[in-house]
Amino acid sequence: MDGFLSGRFNDWLLLVAALVASMIIFASLQKVAKSLLVPFLIVAIALILAKVAFGVTPEHLWYESVHVIRRLGARFM
Repeated sequence: MDGFLSGRFNDWLLLVAALVASMIIFASLQKVAKSLLVPFLIVAIALILAKVAFGVTPEHLWYESVHVIRRLGARFM
């Protein structure tokens, strides 16, 4: 009988440990998702506003940013 009770106790301990571990993992993943999601949403909103307000496409913005980076790189070399 003692073996049966200790087995159930071990099962409960493992269950509690698994729940605590999953809560810790979920909390850390939630922090990572929030830290990545907010900048992504800001960039997406900025691209939508640029397209609607100024008619600038993301491809044009990409081309201009690459061009600016190349000019800055050439200036420092």
